[in-house]
Amino acid sequence: MGRANPNILLVAGDDDKRVIPYLMDEYVVWGNRPDERVVEVRAHGGVDDLLDPGNIQVEAMVPGREALGIVVDADDELDSRWQCVRNGCLSLAADFPEELPLEGLIYENDQGLRIGVWIMPDNRSRGMLETFLNQLVAPDDSALWDFVRESCTRSRDHGSPYREPHRDKADIHTFLAWLDPPGRQLHRRFSPGRWTDAFRWASSSRGGSSSSIGSRRGRSRCRESLF
Repeated sequence: MGRANPNILLVAGDDDKRVIPYLMDEYVVWGNRPDERVVEVRAHGGVDDLLDPGNIQVEAMVPGREALGIVVDADDELDSRWQCVRNGCLSLAADFPEELPLEGLIYENDQGLRIGVWIMPDNRSRGMLETFLNQLVAPDDSALWDFVRESCTRSRDHGSPYREPHRDKADIHTFLAWLDPPGRQLHRRFSPGRWTDAFRWASSSRGGSSSSIGSRRGRSRCRESLF
């Protein structure tokens, strides 16, 4: 049995587990084999299980652990979600920051463990992973994307039962259903090179600063990249 990866990234579900490595690969060398990967991404059975303080502490106490990252959705309550994250991390650092920086958090506790937090989509807004991905729709897809959104809105008049908090999920999965081939999973939306194109577009549309997971500065004594 090989040595456990010193870095762990905790996510709520399988979509996050599959998509986030593609996002990270724009910023770090991911590796092709499990023993080459910069971090192990572990999906939990939902956000409540992920943020259980006991589960976080168990992950942090693995021998040789160097970094622990947490990525969760804000959904409709960013402030309460951050408080749940913070409460889960207080056992690792009694002085864990009270506020989540807009650029995400990288914090090093007294034992040298680096703790990173990113709340989808951007640490400041309601939403989820799909909200973040929706921002990566490139200009050449904009006409179709606008029609997808209009269609999802109009579908409510025809009995579509999706709930408004899940609107971003409805939009992106409808968009995927209309591509060729239809119905690709989220992490296969972009062929090789398209993630880079999407990030270049997202960066330019935001004035040169695209979001990245695991490469943000928290406390000044922390290095820039979590992993």
